[in-house]
Amino acid sequence: MWRFDPFEELRRTLERVNKIMLEGIEPLREFGTAVDLVDEGDKLRILADLPGFEKDEIEVSFEGSNLVIKAESKREEEETKKDFIRRERRFGRVYRKIALPEGINTDQAKASYKNGVLEITIPKERGEKKIIPLD
Repeated sequence: MWRFDPFEELRRTLERVNKIMLEGIEPLREFGTAVDLVDEGDKLRILADLPGFEKDEIEVSFEGSNLVIKAESKREEEETKKDFIRRERRFGRVYRKIALPEGINTDQAKASYKNGVLEITIPKERGEKKIIPLD
């Protein structure tokens, strides 16, 4: 017979809180990055929200038929004044792998980053219409 143990639930909750505190809250962004994939007819446009990152902290690549977006930021700030010292650390990491449809030209992909938004444009291949003969 199963019995509810409030102390066990409290222990599990404290373990979760300790894990977040040790790893920091920022790594949770790894799963929460908003990405839009827009089909504009002759091209695909991908928009990814990456606030707080610098351009050189972002990497965009293709792995097979997947688009991979990685970003990682580690910063420390220190301010010293007469009566106090302020020291802050910030860490953030993003990883997204997006399956892309067939028929796109990854060789001509372009990316830009402005105001915390990564924009990637990938043209579609212009192929002749293929007609499949019927048996």
